[in-house]
Amino acid sequence: MHIENIEYGPEKTGIWSQIAFILIILLTLAAAGITGNMILKLVFSETTAASTESFIADVGKLMAYLLFILAAILYLYVKGLLQDEYVTTLE
Repeated sequence: MHIENIEYGPEKTGIWSQIAFILIILLTLAAAGITGNMILKLVFSETTAASTESFIADVGKLMAYLLFILAAILYLYVKGLLQDEYVTTLE
């Protein structure tokens, strides 16, 4: 029989968790803005402009920025807001 008991560590409090929460909110708004900008570019661009190398490079940069922002949000959530967990395994 395999039983896992998850004990939650201390609640994250203090200035770091507040800064992480504020940064997550700001980065989420930035990600929404970049996503909207990218969708508008893709939907409303002329076909002649959309087939150029500069257009593809611009959309690629926006996707890279978006990926970086999403990774930063995930990092801040795990390090700044998520409680520590201790897992105990009994056999």
